[in-house]
Amino acid sequence: MIHRDVACRNILLLNSNIAKLADFGLCCYCDKNGIFKDTMQKKFPVKWLSIEALRQGLFSDKSDVWAFGVLCFEVFSYGEIPYSMIEYPKMLEILKEGTRLEKPKDAPTYLYELMQDCWEEDTDKRPTFKEINRKIKLMLEQESVKYGYVILS
Repeated sequence: MIHRDVACRNILLLNSNIAKLADFGLCCYCDKNGIFKDTMQKKFPVKWLSIEALRQGLFSDKSDVWAFGVLCFEVFSYGEIPYSMIEYPKMLEILKEGTRLEKPKDAPTYLYELMQDCWEEDTDKRPTFKEINRKIKLMLEQESVKYGYVILS
C-alpha cells in the first residue's frame, strides 16, 4: 500500500511522543511490481510529489520516500511550505533541472544528506523506509553519545 500524501499536515502526535501517519484518502494498492499508475484526475499535493509521479503518474513506496524527505524539510524549517515561490506548472521543470529544497537552517547536515537521498531522481538510488529508519536510529545514537548519554552496563 502506498500513502501518496506523506506530509506534516497528516502526522498525528500522541501524548506519548509517538507520531502516527493519518489521512488515507489517497492511499492505493500497488501492482505486483510495487507500482501504481494514476490518471491524475484528482487533486494531489504537488509540492510533495516525486518527479516520476509528476511526470508519469507513477507511485510506489519510493514516491512516499520522496515525500518523507519533504516532510523532514517541513519539520526542520518549522512548517515552511516547500517550494513556496514555485507555481504548480513549473514544479516538474525545476525538478528535472535538479533543483531541490535548500537545507533548513536548523537541520543537521547528516539529516539534510538523507533528505537529498530521498529526492534522487532515480528511484533505485532512493533509500527504503527500512534504510531510513536504520540511518535515523544510528544518527540519534551518535548524537546521544556526543552529549554524554551512554548505556552503562
